[in-house]
Amino acid sequence: MANSSITLSSSGERASVELEFDALLDVCRKVSVLAPDPLLNELLLHARKFVRAEAGTVFRVAPGELLRFSCSQNDARPDLCVEPKPNEEGATGLKGMTIPIDNASLAGYAANNRQSLCIEDVYNLSADAAYCFSSQYDQATGYRTKSMLVIPMLDQNDHPVGVLQLINHTVQDGVIDAFSARDEQIAMALASMAAISVRNAILLDDVRSKNEELKLAQLETVMRLATAAELRDDDTGQHIKRVSMYCETISRRLGYSEEYAYNMMCASPMHDIGKLGIADSILTKPGALTDEERLAMQRHTTEGAKILADSPHPLMQAAERIAHSHHERWDGKGYPLGLAGEDIAVEGRITAVADVFDALTSRRCYKPPFTVAKAYAIITEESGTHFDPAVVDAFVTARDEIEIIHESFGDAIESDG
Repeated sequence: MANSSITLSSSGERASVELEFDALLDVCRKVSVLAPDPLLNELLLHARKFVRAEAGTVFRVAPGELLRFSCSQNDARPDLCVEPKPNEEGATGLKGMTIPIDNASLAGYAANNRQSLCIEDVYNLSADAAYCFSSQYDQATGYRTKSMLVIPMLDQNDHPVGVLQLINHTVQDGVIDAFSARDEQIAMALASMAAISVRNAILLDDVRSKNEELKLAQLETVMRLATAAELRDDDTGQHIKRVSMYCETISRRLGYSEEYAYNMMCASPMHDIGKLGIADSILTKPGALTDEERLAMQRHTTEGAKILADSPHPLMQAAERIAHSHHERWDGKGYPLGLAGEDIAVEGRITAVADVFDALTSRRCYKPPFTVAKAYAIITEESGTHFDPAVVDAFVTARDEIEIIHESFGDAIESDG
């Protein structure tokens, strides 16, 4: 199996990936000014670079149980690239091309069955495969398709919005090999981001859309982006769900308004978004980190703030403060700036308690999960040193609610009271 393109061996490669993720997330921030097809074209460009796909195609769902061509890219054959024109759904040649949402094609199968496909060689499919590959395009153009990732873009109701196809995983000297399971995992996360971004773009174009629907779409975009970051160090989406609900609960107990608490729930999942810029070799290292690796890991705070910077939206501004400050300490011994006391953004102080509690009560490769009681004891002991005493007090008074969240969205962990 091929190595994932995010297994980085040099500082140059790490910098390249950081730039790609910055560019990809910048595309997502452009949702308010980009129409769906140009948005998909940009997402495809950066997704291909990230998983080292030589080519790619995107289809959008159209009325009548059809997939309509949106755009295509091909580094080996630039003459085959088709970008959407302004106010057009496609461009010359492929404009208006549709395929049925059924099992007669790879893209149709992915959309019809809500299932991703990772194929080593499309010309050597198993005889009993439920899908098939049409070679007509290759025959007409002379291009040779080999390995493919075919990913359905699904909305929050599990309905297909489109299909992302990534073609021919390239390694050194232009050799084509199979995409890895890691590539597929990342592509699925990116497809989720694309699906929600396209849905948001459509909503923003629809003058009849309701404000509440946009708020839900915004929240889902945040959760999907945050999940993409968590996938990079083998965590699960449950971590960000728990942390977001812990933050909402603590905020209410501190006396903040329902609106503030809701914004904390929406913004806090982005606390570790900066992990997108950290190399896999550091994120998944089973042993102790070197001093250099530890400093690199700590940069996820500044990387996260950079990714979220310059947004005009209050929710994203709060997310930026959280990403930057959730590892600061009340006594000034945290990072990245060594801030102390109330110089630390209150959003970061709240998230710090929630994040540490979840880390303590979760299984890690280097430790078993602590009981709720032990985790509470550690956090209360560090009130006034690591944590804001007022936030800890609110956390303690909310213990009943915290335990319900912990039990509902985590592994079964015995609590000793």
